[in-house]
Amino acid sequence: MITDVQSALNAVLGSVAILRHANGAGRIFELFVMTGIAAKLSSRGHDVWLQRSDGTRMNPGDPTLDFIQRGGAPAGISPASAGPGNASCIGFQKSGSTKVWEVWNGVQFEGRSGAAHELDIAIVPQQVGTTLRLHGGNPFGRPRIAVECKDVATSGSIDEMRALVARLYDVTILDGHRSHLGLGVPPQAIYPGNFAGDPYYSSQITYRQENLHSFNVFARRTGFAKGAAAMTAYHCIQPHGSITAGSPEADILFTDIADWIDANLP
Repeated sequence: MITDVQSALNAVLGSVAILRHANGAGRIFELFVMTGIAAKLSSRGHDVWLQRSDGTRMNPGDPTLDFIQRGGAPAGISPASAGPGNASCIGFQKSGSTKVWEVWNGVQFEGRSGAAHELDIAIVPQQVGTTLRLHGGNPFGRPRIAVECKDVATSGSIDEMRALVARLYDVTILDGHRSHLGLGVPPQAIYPGNFAGDPYYSSQITYRQENLHSFNVFARRTGFAKGAAAMTAYHCIQPHGSITAGSPEADILFTDIADWIDANLP
């Protein structure tokens, strides 16, 4: 699987990237999903690049071409002043679009309760990342795309699915939360640690509308227990099992995410 990650990074960069990944099979699985999405978008003609933690873009021929996966305890976004040695991300821009997006791995989002929730893969407007890199911090709200990754041998349990539903519930900002949270009008779906800035995209009225407005995926190396699978349709979570290197299921996962991006992101 790490070979596939390296190949995807090299394809996106157009040169040989130096991969510095965190320990653990689960972390490599996250990288496999993250880079698989990037490679699929690149194959469709979108502009895709590797991005350092300070926001600078990697280009072939640069003195350093390190792609660094976030290690240690989950955290927010590091300030650019800390230098380029923290976690990298992937940037992309759809062909013909002026909107730029970032693909994050292992970033903690702040929920309405004040609790922090790690999302394995999150796709957010680049403006959110740019603003957070000024001082560092956690994004507040919900990404447009969220992917939970599980590299375990057993089938996914209903408790595992409940945990994802609960995380998405807490990070979701709806129009009705405006008066309780002191948000602007209309409230945004995601904020870069504060209630200022551009309206990256407006929040929805109901949870179901937000579930449909975003794309939420559970990707597993194995499958799902019956009870867990039953929850996915109701909560608009896309279940993708049997995700392994080179498998048809892995390509279906990357294709489904790319299809949704092409159809729904500006």
